[in-house]
Amino acid sequence: MNAAAQRRLTPPLAILAALLGLLLLALLAGLGRGVRWDPPRAAAAPPDAHAARPLPPAPPLQQFAEVWTRPLFNPSRRPVARAAAGNGNLGELQLTGIILTPQLRMALLRGRDGTEVRVREGAALPDGSSTLVEVRPRGAVFEGAGGRVEMELPAGAPIDAPSRAGGPVPQPPPAGGAAAPPPAELVRPVGRPVPMRVVAGGDSPDREERPRQDEAATQAARVQQLKALIEKRRAAQAAGNHQGDR
Repeated sequence: MNAAAQRRLTPPLAILAALLGLLLLALLAGLGRGVRWDPPRAAAAPPDAHAARPLPPAPPLQQFAEVWTRPLFNPSRRPVARAAAGNGNLGELQLTGIILTPQLRMALLRGRDGTEVRVREGAALPDGSSTLVEVRPRGAVFEGAGGRVEMELPAGAPIDAPSRAGGPVPQPPPAGGAAAPPPAELVRPVGRPVPMRVVAGGDSPDREERPRQDEAATQAARVQQLKALIEKRRAAQAAGNHQGDR
């Protein structure tokens, strides 16, 4: 640092030193000794709880029943009660099978007493408690007084159709290795023309009855085919479990 720079810094440093000296003299003379804390204020008394106005009574819960009976964000405006994953029970009924064809959509149910119930899409249960509104590949949706209940097939339940629509239904293999007895009846191939007998001299009454009987027989044949497949899978699983226990 040269002499010119020192001369430029000397006046500011002298002024700063003088100010600090004056502050020190003021502190030694008693500057700031008269500062005191104010006395603490008395706490305000809490309000009397008995003097507070009582709250109005709550409205009844049923007044808001429309909130859950007609959900705003549900397109159908109906509550949806979904069953737990893997649960296929509706009261005492359990979902055991699904039938999905272009002409037939049906759910197969079984009760605890072994009663089998077949419900077509759009039809109600025998007791009228619920209606089958939708059939899905792995489940069915029933609608009742308590809303909609989604039932799912148990793990491993078969839903596949037979490989050939016109072929006979394969029978489950016997558990003990014995030869299986011949089937009691064969399923009529689907779509096979049924001969109609025409009475000469007038219209035959069979012309009106035959198409209805043919449609009913076709649906019954499909139901029997899928039912046989379900029984086959069950028998195969039972045989596998029996061999595993040995």
